[in-house]
Amino acid sequence: MLMEVPFTQDIAGTFADRVGRAGLDHSAFHALMPRAATTLARLRESLAAGTMPLLALPARRDDLASWRPIVDRYRAQFDDVIVLGIGGSSLGGATLCQLADAGCGPSAGSPRVRFLDNIDPWTFEALMARLDLRRTGVLAISKSGGTAETLAQTLAVLDRLKQVPDKDDLATRITCIAENTDNPLRALAGNFGLFCLDHDPNIGGRYSALSVTGLLPAAIAGVDVEAVRRGAGMVLDAALQARRPEDAAPAAGAVINIGLASGDVSQTVIMPYVDRLERFGAWFRQLWAESLGKDGHGTTPIDAMGAVDQHSQLQLYLGGPRDKLFTLILADPSGHGPVADPDTAGPAAGVLDYLMGRSLGDVLAAEQRATVETLIRNGCPTRVIRFPVLTEEVLGGLMMHFILETIIAAELLGVDPFGQPAVEESKVLARKYLREGMG
Repeated sequence: MLMEVPFTQDIAGTFADRVGRAGLDHSAFHALMPRAATTLARLRESLAAGTMPLLALPARRDDLASWRPIVDRYRAQFDDVIVLGIGGSSLGGATLCQLADAGCGPSAGSPRVRFLDNIDPWTFEALMARLDLRRTGVLAISKSGGTAETLAQTLAVLDRLKQVPDKDDLATRITCIAENTDNPLRALAGNFGLFCLDHDPNIGGRYSALSVTGLLPAAIAGVDVEAVRRGAGMVLDAALQARRPEDAAPAAGAVINIGLASGDVSQTVIMPYVDRLERFGAWFRQLWAESLGKDGHGTTPIDAMGAVDQHSQLQLYLGGPRDKLFTLILADPSGHGPVADPDTAGPAAGVLDYLMGRSLGDVLAAEQRATVETLIRNGCPTRVIRFPVLTEEVLGGLMMHFILETIIAAELLGVDPFGQPAVEESKVLARKYLREGMG
């Protein structure tokens, strides 16, 4: 019997018997599944032995309690909180914080949590000019403690905060997160008396969304982070306790991806139809690209948004090459939102008869269904993930699903999911150019 999970995954539209030549043969799916089963067994062993800390995160609550004083202080003391970090130090938290702020502003009683993940100097100056720095807190996050972009941002913010009243109170305004090693961010924290939380050295940045890097800013924003982990735990338990590997949704997703990649599919499109999942696409993109893009392997992740990209990218998706796997992530918006009123429509009511009496949610639901059916009818391999409404449990479950799917996909490709050697080369060159005065 399968464990309860907060969403369903439908992979029927990825097979050749539904979409034709671009789809995956059932025989190829089942041929790959024993290798996915081996990875599932290895993950079970790692969880039991405690050798993969990211798998232990869903069950943990002790760390949430230890951060609570920081969360309470930031929520009481600040109107704005800036998160300094890039890549995995930023994307997980930004994704989770969208649950509390979809772009319309924070919920009552919560500060606005802003992610300053790029180092564009114009953006930095514009933001600093608009903030009341006396009511602004900072989280500086770098796993290694040596990320050049984050260190540059932190130095700049320290300079600004030193100029405001109560400048000696920097320790209440800035919290750092880094590995407990001798590193530059730790050195800065020590010099200014800042509190520094430990980043687990055995959890890579892009896998850290369910750790302090993602959950601390989310808790400050007002997200129920315990529910996030509970949802992640549901998906983890269901995957590792599945009686057959085919019943483990992340394993099935990984096999679909890698099976299709052995043919003509070189891109994977993730397309949620929920505005609060807009950052989820960017989080997935980094997770998939940095984990699989090695030794000539990998598929290119593309993040899209429904229904917006029905009016921009869908023409290419339907009329272009059959080189993409589509994953549509759908809530059930039916009946939600304002209803189109015939009196308001006036003379246009007849032409707009299909809208009359329908809510905004009804329109979105119809477009979701139409896109799924159109993609499949036009021979595009399409997976559908569904849930009634986006909650903390759903988002935590989605994150764990794609973390597991990525790890299993990497194992199927024969690459290490946890390194990014190509990225390191550009970092070394950037530091070299800065030392030479060529930045």
